[in-house]
Amino acid sequence: MAKKITIICNSYPPEKGAAPTRIHNLAKMLKARGHEVEVITCMPNYPMGRIFPSFRGKLIQKEKNNDIRIRRLWLYPSNSKNPIKRVASMFSYTFSLYFFALPKLFIRRPDMVIVSSPPFLSAYAGIVIARIIGSKAILNVSDLWPLSALELGAIQKGYFYRFLEMIEKRMYNLSDAYIGQSNEILEHIKNSLRKPKQEFLYRNLQETSPYIHKPRPQGKKRIVYAGLLGIAQGVYDICRNINFSELNVEFHIYGDGNERAKIEKLIAEHPDRGIYYHNSIPSAEMPRMLSDYHATLVPLKTDLPGAVPSKIFMAMANAIPVFFSGAGEGARIVKEGKIGWVNSPCDFAALEQNILKLVVMSDKDYDQLRNNCKLMRKVRFNKDTQDAAFDLFLQSLDD
Repeated sequence: MAKKITIICNSYPPEKGAAPTRIHNLAKMLKARGHEVEVITCMPNYPMGRIFPSFRGKLIQKEKNNDIRIRRLWLYPSNSKNPIKRVASMFSYTFSLYFFALPKLFIRRPDMVIVSSPPFLSAYAGIVIARIIGSKAILNVSDLWPLSALELGAIQKGYFYRFLEMIEKRMYNLSDAYIGQSNEILEHIKNSLRKPKQEFLYRNLQETSPYIHKPRPQGKKRIVYAGLLGIAQGVYDICRNINFSELNVEFHIYGDGNERAKIEKLIAEHPDRGIYYHNSIPSAEMPRMLSDYHATLVPLKTDLPGAVPSKIFMAMANAIPVFFSGAGEGARIVKEGKIGWVNSPCDFAALEQNILKLVVMSDKDYDQLRNNCKLMRKVRFNKDTQDAAFDLFLQSLDD
C-alpha cells in the first residue's frame, strides 16, 4: 500500500558525502516503490559550513527532483570548532523546522515521518513534530551521539553531556520505530528504551557498479580515499605518518572538509611522498573513478561506537578491496568477508604492513579479493533484498 512519507534530514544533495547520499538513495528507493515522498532539509552547507552560493539569502526553497518534493529551510551554518557556534547552528535549523515545516506538515499529514539523526537536536524536533501531527515517527540513526562526540574529544563528560544523553533517550522513546545502520546502533537504542519497539537494520548499500567486471588496473598499485576530510577520518594524520612512495604505491585523495588545506600544504611541502589530491567529484562519477584503483582506504581516527562506514559497502559494490583502519562491526565485516585488510585506528605501522601485502600480492590472490567483494554484495549485502524488506517493515508499522 502506497504511503505519504516525509523525510526530515539536515544533509541532502547537492551536498556530497555519505550522509546526503544515504538519504537521497532512501528517498529514491521509496519513490520507486510507489510511495509519495517529500524531503525536508536545510540549505546546502555541508561540509564547509557555508551555504552554497545559489541558495543564499533565502528562508525557504522548494524544488522537485525525480518526483520527490524537496523543501529546504534556512539555518545558521557553521562547522566551527567553537561548541557555541555549532549548537547555535543546530538550534537554528530546529527553529526552522518548527516555524516553517510544522504548519505545512499539518496540512499534508503524512502517514510516516522518517527523521535522521545526527544531529539529534533537530532530530528530536522532527520526532516531536511527527507526534504533534499524528504521523508515525521513525527514527533513522546513522551515528550515536553524543557518544561519538565524546570519543572524538569534541565534548567532555559533565552537565551538558548528561543533558544531551537525556535528550537522546527521550528521542528514542518518543519514536514509534527506529532504523540503525549497524547492529551496534540497534543494540544501543534497545538498551535505552522503556519498552520494546520495532527496529530495522538499514545499511547504506550501493547500486552495483557498471564497472564491477572491469579488469584489474595495471601498473603501480594505487590506493584511493574518497569522502569527507574531517576529524573523524584522520586522513591528514595518515598522510603525515606514511611515505607512500617508499612503499611503492600511490595514494590519491578525493574530497573536501576541514583537513583539506592541511593536506594540500603537506603535499606541496613533500611532493615526493606519493600523495595526490583531487577535488571532490559527484557521486554519479564515483564508480568510474574507483575502477581506476587497486584498493580503497576507509579510516576512522578512533573506535566510534556503532560506526560502519558506508565506504565499505561502496567498495563491495565496486569490487575494490578495502584497507580498513577501525574496529567493531566494520572490522568484522571486512575480516569475515575477506575483502581486504584491517588495522586498529591510527596504527600506522600496521597500515604500512597491510599496504605491503597488496604490493607483493599475486594477481590470483588479488582477483580472489575482488571476487569476495562481489560475493558479499550479492549474498550478505544485497541492496534489492534490503529494499524489499524495508518496504515490508514500513507496511508492518500499520499493524
